[in-house]
Amino acid sequence: MQEAIDIILQAIKECENPLKNTDPRNIRDLILNEIGATLIDKSREEVEGYARNDDEASALHWFYTRFVGNKVKSKGSKRMGGY
Repeated sequence: MQEAIDIILQAIKECENPLKNTDPRNIRDLILNEIGATLIDKSREEVEGYARNDDEASALHWFYTRFVGNKVKSKGSKRMGGY
C-alpha cells in the first residue's frame, strides 16, 4: 500500500498548475484513476493514515474524494437502482 501512496503523492506533486497544463493533468488523472480503482475497498482513514505531514494528508484527502469516494458512492447507487 505504501508504494501506491508514494505514486499518488508523486503524481500530484509533478502536475503543477493543473488548470493550465491539461496534458500533465490528464496523465495524472489517468494514473490516479487506475490506483483509485485498486483502493476502492479501503476506507478514507486507511488511505489518509499513510500521510507523513499536513501537505500529504491534504493531497491524500483530495485524491480519495475524487478518485475513490465518488466511485464508492456511484457503485452503491447502481446497486440501489440509481443511475
